[in-house]
Amino acid sequence: MHEVAAFVDLENIRYSMLNRWHQEPDPLAWRDKARKYGLIGIARAYADFDQHPPQLRQRLNVAGFEAEHYPVKRYRDRDGTERIRSIADLHMVIDIVDTALGRPNIDTFLFFTGDGDFIRVVAMLRNRLGKQVVICGVPETTSRDLVIAAGEEDSLDVSEVVSSPEVDAALIARIEEYERSLYGGFLPTQGNLIAWLKQRLEVGLLPSEQIDGKILEFIRQGILYKQLETSSRGKTLTTTRLRRDHPAVERILGKMLLDPSRGEPYAHGDLDDEDDEEQDDDVPGMGYERPVPRMLGAHPWPPDLRD
Repeated sequence: MHEVAAFVDLENIRYSMLNRWHQEPDPLAWRDKARKYGLIGIARAYADFDQHPPQLRQRLNVAGFEAEHYPVKRYRDRDGTERIRSIADLHMVIDIVDTALGRPNIDTFLFFTGDGDFIRVVAMLRNRLGKQVVICGVPETTSRDLVIAAGEEDSLDVSEVVSSPEVDAALIARIEEYERSLYGGFLPTQGNLIAWLKQRLEVGLLPSEQIDGKILEFIRQGILYKQLETSSRGKTLTTTRLRRDHPAVERILGKMLLDPSRGEPYAHGDLDDEDDEEQDDDVPGMGYERPVPRMLGAHPWPPDLRD
C-alpha cells in the first residue's frame, strides 16, 4: 500500500465547521479518511494554536497529526489600526512542496481545507508532478475552483445539529437549572456550562457532540449572552448567561414556574476552588464574591471565534 500525506488548514476547517454546522471538527475522522487512501506518511495541522482550545491540540495528538504552531503576526496599517495576519497557510504550502519534491514515494495528497488560495499548489501537484490530490473540505464551504483544480473531493462528514422546539425548551430548562446550581464562588463560564450539560443532559435528547454547537446557536440567537465579570481576586472572565428577558426563555421559564414538582435552588460541589485562578473561559469554574459585569452585547461570538 502506498503512502499518503494529509495537510490540514486547521483554521479554515474549524471555523467552517463551527460557523456552518455548529460543531467542533473531529481529527480522528480525518485520520480514518486518510487511511482509506493508503498508509499515512505525513499528517500535519497548521494554525496559531494559541487561538484555539488546548483540548483540540490533544485530539490532534491522539489522531496522529503533528500540530504545526505558527503565531499570527500583528501589525498596524497606515491608519494605526491593529491587524492580524496568519502565516500558517504559507508554511503549509512550503511543506507541501517540500514533501512533493523530497518524498517521491508519496503519490496521494489530502488537503483538509476549502480555501481557494491553495489552487496553485494543487494544480502544480496534479499537473506537473502527477500526484493524486483530494480535497477534504467542509460541505457547503469549499471553493468549487479548488475542487476542480484537484479533480477529486471527499468532503468531511457532518450532521445537522438537532433543532426542535422540544429540544430547545428542554435545553433552556437545563441551563436555568445549571445557573441555579451555582453557589456563591463560581462564575458561569461557557466551558463550565458545556461540561455540566454533557454530564446531566437527558440521554437521547441531544447527542453529546452537538451540545457545543447548540450553545453557539443560542449565543447567535441571543438566548445566551456574554459579559465580562471581575472576580474578588481581580481576575476577569467572559461569562455566559441565560438572557431571561428573551421571549423564548420567558415562555419556557414561565411554564416551569407553573410546575409544582420543581424544587428549590440548590448548590453542587462539582467545581474546585483550588484551581480557579488558572481557569479561563473554556475551563469550568472561577471563584467570585461580588462580580462587576461589563456587557459585551446581546450575542457576540465567543473569544475563540473572533477574527
